[in-house]
Amino acid sequence: MSLEIIWFVLSFCILVLASIFDLKTREVPDYLSYSFIISALGISLLYSLYTKNIFFFLYSCIGAIIIFSLGYILYRAKQIGGADIKILTALGAIFANYSLGNIPLLFLFIILLIIIGSIYTLTWGVVLYINSWKRANKKAKELLIEKKNLRVVLTIFVLFIFITTFFTPNENIKILLVAIALLSIFTFYLLIFIRVIESIHFIVKLHVEKLTEGDWLAKEVKVNGKIICSTKAPCLDKKQIDAIKRAKPDFVFIKVGIPFVPAILLATVVAFILLFRVF
Repeated sequence: MSLEIIWFVLSFCILVLASIFDLKTREVPDYLSYSFIISALGISLLYSLYTKNIFFFLYSCIGAIIIFSLGYILYRAKQIGGADIKILTALGAIFANYSLGNIPLLFLFIILLIIIGSIYTLTWGVVLYINSWKRANKKAKELLIEKKNLRVVLTIFVLFIFITTFFTPNENIKILLVAIALLSIFTFYLLIFIRVIESIHFIVKLHVEKLTEGDWLAKEVKVNGKIICSTKAPCLDKKQIDAIKRAKPDFVFIKVGIPFVPAILLATVVAFILLFRVF
């Protein structure tokens, strides 16, 4: 059995199990994600010793560090969870030693993850919006009223760009200006859409006793005007949870996210398909 087949079987099995946990509980057990990292680096080390090519293991370590670093930035921004980082770190170790032509497979995997993740997230959001159609429309109207001044500025900006195109002789510049205008409109309404979905489905009231380490705090916790815990930290730790429990608020606002491991699974499968076409 080739090493690439071993990588695929390991990744597929772990990611399927992790996806099931993520979809059912919104959490992936640490033993699953840590075992994935250990297995990926362990297999890479054994292969390096067997082939007497220490660079194979070195590249795996570098790939893991690169993906972990990128993931940690997103984690600090509360865009992905800790389990997602661990899973991606293992995949960074796996893909670091391969390339398609002159393009590193790890780079292609990141691009695939961005594309597939965006489609997956948007699809999930559209389904949630449709399922809560009346509430979502009401919230969208409220946000559009709230952002009235910004809408006026955006309208003036877009009109200015379209008027400018009439006085621009260069066709390429015209296309660029129109693209900027359309992208500005799309970005504005996309952010409104995200705010709607987040406020209805992803920010929930949670009783203090149900808090767990790793929860994302959506709103700062205040008791008698005193801030007990702010939203600056990427997630709650045991010390913060203990402080909140001692303050005894009735509830806290927690941000939950879309289960993202299935998107990682899809991107991984596509990356392996590309790899197998080469090998």
